[in-house]
Amino acid sequence: MNNRGQTLGDSDEDDELLADVARRYYLDNTSKVDIAKQLDLSRFKVARLLEDARERGIVQIQIKSPSPLDRALSEQLAEALELPRCVVTATTGSAEQVRAQVAEAAARTVAPLVRDGDLLGLTWSRAVDAMVDHFDALPACTVIQMAGSLHAPDGGGSTVDLARRAAELAGGTAYAVHAPLVVDDVAAVTALRRQPGIADTLAMADALDVSVVAIGAWRAGCSTVWDAVSEQVRAAGLAGGAVAEVSGHLLDVDGRLVESPLEQMIIAVSLDQLRRPAERVALAAGAHRAPAVIAAVRSGLVSTLVTTTDLAREVLRLLAAFERNSV
Repeated sequence: MNNRGQTLGDSDEDDELLADVARRYYLDNTSKVDIAKQLDLSRFKVARLLEDARERGIVQIQIKSPSPLDRALSEQLAEALELPRCVVTATTGSAEQVRAQVAEAAARTVAPLVRDGDLLGLTWSRAVDAMVDHFDALPACTVIQMAGSLHAPDGGGSTVDLARRAAELAGGTAYAVHAPLVVDDVAAVTALRRQPGIADTLAMADALDVSVVAIGAWRAGCSTVWDAVSEQVRAAGLAGGAVAEVSGHLLDVDGRLVESPLEQMIIAVSLDQLRRPAERVALAAGAHRAPAVIAAVRSGLVSTLVTTTDLAREVLRLLAAFERNSV
């Protein structure tokens, strides 16, 4: 080996040489052995030059994950909430864009949980509605509507349409609840619940295999049900300690049902029915929904949580605070 290879030391490893070696290895796919021959260096010297190039920042390796899933945070959240599965996704952009990103993560999560012959229950929300749009296909299953129809203020679809679209993807049958979710007249609610078509569909929820719901916070702008009821009903829920709304049911921070006027105004499956499926998927986004998520989990309504990084971190913060205060 000539003098170049013998005399080259740390003082000679300038940026140009590091860049040259790195370019040959990373861009030209030249092996370390061939680079050593080309530059009259030892293979071990080439390996050290490549390492130095990374340490000095001349080589910067970027790994782009095919998914925005934060696996470490997902595992940490699942352990803290004592859930079998959490899916935490990094989100950016407007509220609508965040909703779409959560919906896409939910579609990837829910589809593998559904098997041929399953009974899939859906409760409408903007996120669940968007989730169905992200399904490529579903196994052959039956889809039921778990609550009456609730139209979005922005003109989005209804629960009936949601169940129908999902059933079409599965090549199955949709069973709808042809009634509003919220009815002001308690006598009318009782009568509607007794109608055979509605009663039969709601009764089917006893045998659900997979359910998908959204977790709303009982506050302005965080629950479509909040938007559909009077100020008196909202206040009654708050007075009862409500922090969460799931399929029209209000929950306090410990996950207990809040007995408010709303409970007598909704046409939906019961909390007991929502707890029965083996796979209970819940969607939630935004740190402000953290208390609601904790309430829903404590109520037994969730086995899989699909959420955002900011909400996940806020849930962990609240749980840590609860633990400190209980000591």
